[in-house]
Amino acid sequence: MKKLTPLLCILYVQLGYDIDGRELNDVFWRFKSVAKMKKVITDDDLIALVSDEVFQPTVIWKFGDVQVTCGNLGLSTATVKLIADDGTEQIACSTVTGPVDAAYKVVDLIVKAPVKLLEYSMLRLQLALMR
Repeated sequence: MKKLTPLLCILYVQLGYDIDGRELNDVFWRFKSVAKMKKVITDDDLIALVSDEVFQPTVIWKFGDVQVTCGNLGLSTATVKLIADDGTEQIACSTVTGPVDAAYKVVDLIVKAPVKLLEYSMLRLQLALMR
């Protein structure tokens, strides 16, 4: 930890963040966890790690449930339940050409703010499915 923490601190300073102490220690342990899963850590990964630790947003919506149906017909349907900060539940569904797009369209419908997917990746699941 002694060797990597100063390097991590320097990277964050280069990205415009000023963190140290407990915050840096917390980010470091989360960095190690991400590094075990990914071969390459990008600036976006570092920003996401520090954003989660330092900038805790006010919760407006909580995730309730999701159900996604897809197949070879080309149409996917997603139904999502979000819970507002006042406890009210909102449920909506969307049918589009892909399951991820369907889920995002439903969130758009509920929160009434466009959601932009910046990155999408799938982890290797075939090994788990083969066992």
